[in-house]
Amino acid sequence: MKLKKLFFILSLLALPFLFSACATSERAGKKHTIVLGGLYESKEGTYDPVSRNTLPVRRADFDPDAPYSGNNATFLWGLFTYYDY
Repeated sequence: MKLKKLFFILSLLALPFLFSACATSERAGKKHTIVLGGLYESKEGTYDPVSRNTLPVRRADFDPDAPYSGNNATFLWGLFTYYDY
């Protein structure tokens, strides 16, 4: 009985991954990519403010001499944000 419950729970957890995909859109030469419904999201050339509900990681902290590009990447549905501006 426990094996059936475990299989049922695992199949419910796998459904969002099975029915999600990667989507890339491009507007004005800037790409926006979403993978697995938000597990990874990448925005190119945007200078949007970073949300308060995330743990921000700034590129300038690691490489202060690098030029700004305005790129933004979020991981785990917005839990972590890596930004370059």
